[in-house]
Amino acid sequence: MSIPDYGKYPEDRILFLKEKLICRDTQMFTLLSILGEPHHHSYPSVFVYGHTATGKTYVVQTLLKTLKLPHVIVSCVECFSSRMLFEQILNQLHGHSLSPENEYSSYLQCNTLNEFVLLFKQVVHEKNLHNQTISIVLDKAEQLREMDANLLPGFLRFQELAEVNATVIFLSEIVWEKFRPNTGCFEPLILHFPDYSKADLQKILSSDHPPEFSAEFYASYINILLGVFYTVCRDLKELRHLAALNFPKFCEPVRRGDAKEEDAHRLWKNIEPHLKKAMQTVYLREISSAQWERLQQDEEEAGYVKGLSAHAHVELPYYSKFLLIAAYLSSYNPARTDKRFFLKHHGKIKKTSFLKKHEKTSNHLLGPKPFPLDRLLAIFYSIVDSRVIPTENIFSQITSLVALQLLTQVGHDDQLDGPKYKCTASLDFIRAIARTVNFDIVRYLYDFL
Repeated sequence: MSIPDYGKYPEDRILFLKEKLICRDTQMFTLLSILGEPHHHSYPSVFVYGHTATGKTYVVQTLLKTLKLPHVIVSCVECFSSRMLFEQILNQLHGHSLSPENEYSSYLQCNTLNEFVLLFKQVVHEKNLHNQTISIVLDKAEQLREMDANLLPGFLRFQELAEVNATVIFLSEIVWEKFRPNTGCFEPLILHFPDYSKADLQKILSSDHPPEFSAEFYASYINILLGVFYTVCRDLKELRHLAALNFPKFCEPVRRGDAKEEDAHRLWKNIEPHLKKAMQTVYLREISSAQWERLQQDEEEAGYVKGLSAHAHVELPYYSKFLLIAAYLSSYNPARTDKRFFLKHHGKIKKTSFLKKHEKTSNHLLGPKPFPLDRLLAIFYSIVDSRVIPTENIFSQITSLVALQLLTQVGHDDQLDGPKYKCTASLDFIRAIARTVNFDIVRYLYDFL
């Protein structure tokens, strides 16, 4: 790709960015076009969205730092109130850091949006930045929807309010249609960061190769890693962690002299059982990298390979365990069997008389089926021992199970018939969870009748 002319941006920095921001050329050049030259007025607000680990924050941060553009980057998760957000922006813009010398106090006190606009203009003139584009980057910007109602519309047209050359860049994991306030607002430019393809992940992860091994050898390792994990994990951060964690085991035969870098089959046979064990810890983070390495060493010294239990170290709240059990029953039992399993006086029902033909096939072979929230809660209240009152705590635990990838939400939040879910946990995992609460789940599974 030829390098466009970006005026005052040195060509060597643009080349450096192209090498640094792998597989993100389109997004990088789009942002450069939006920002323009430092003394030009840029667009008031830009909305950047994409899934986790698609490079949004990294690309924007690297771009601004490499080109040495005035900028402020704040996380809306850390700055969970309007005052903290305003003061953090002013602190970074002035170069003020919290320390024992200033008793961890902010450079300026600011409580409202009107005060923030006036103080921002004041700091801009103090630092002589009025002739440059100032970028305000708000990471995890979806949190703004939970703050003051005037905050999001104010940041969208902040350039107009403050009468300074400022661009507000929103970084979010949700689409603009769900972000837009109901009262109407200024429409930002929208830039999408798509998920990395398998080829993109191969290229990015291969760039991390250690210097003592050839790039081709490390690329072959990444190809094996993606062949195992790509179907269950597309998260670049997670894959990068797994690559670093398992590479010492992959190159172990080469270090010992038992194999050469070209012996792909022997290297694969050596790493295969360890990758299978690592599959059980994707996202859950049961143990740290150091503990994982010690576990591998202990197994080698003992002379055997012991499987790592995917549930050995997982601790869930008490009601979360029952919610997960109820979700598994909802996913793998036909809805028509709920009366049989969870109603005390249902009478005698034959297995073959009350199921349709396609429901006689093993549900564990067909995979989990989606179920509505009300069915999940009905089963949950039936199997839990104590009397539970429906509270927001119960619903928040369902959200936590979705975040842990143990449940998957199917469809959209705005569906009229309510959200639907699938249970993605394995039978072994559920049986282990059920044992911790003394619940015999096999008795309630239709496939095991």
